[in-house]
Amino acid sequence: MKGDFVPDTDHVSRYCSRSRLTEEGKVTAAAFQLKEHEQSISVNWLEFLSQPNRQAEIAEVRKVLTSNRITLRRTGRIAVLNVGETRNHVYSATHPDSKDLHILHDPLPNDSSHSGIFGVMMDDQLIPELIVQTVKEIHPALD
Repeated sequence: MKGDFVPDTDHVSRYCSRSRLTEEGKVTAAAFQLKEHEQSISVNWLEFLSQPNRQAEIAEVRKVLTSNRITLRRTGRIAVLNVGETRNHVYSATHPDSKDLHILHDPLPNDSSHSGIFGVMMDDQLIPELIVQTVKEIHPALD
């Protein structure tokens, strides 16, 4: 349901274009920086998709993204984060200011698994750097 917290045990994914990757294909902090018109970092809640395994979840995310007119490129990647690890890493690394990210379900008309990472500010450099440190998996954007 819109506004529900994504459980800490669950995972979210983010499509990262080539411009958000290193030459070796690793995700950079730029993939987790807000764009001017955004209020959250757009992600997909993998467990919400009710697929039997990670490969099926990623395949479903690819379908959802392309159905929403996002052009996936061969050079792009899909990064996977564990919600709890990401939130805890950012919280503990920002001590004493302790920034708390909120990863909330934020469904769109054509994307029921859409969610957002809230708590990142527009010109923030530190939080995106901390988030990228918690990337668990990187998958090709196209199969």
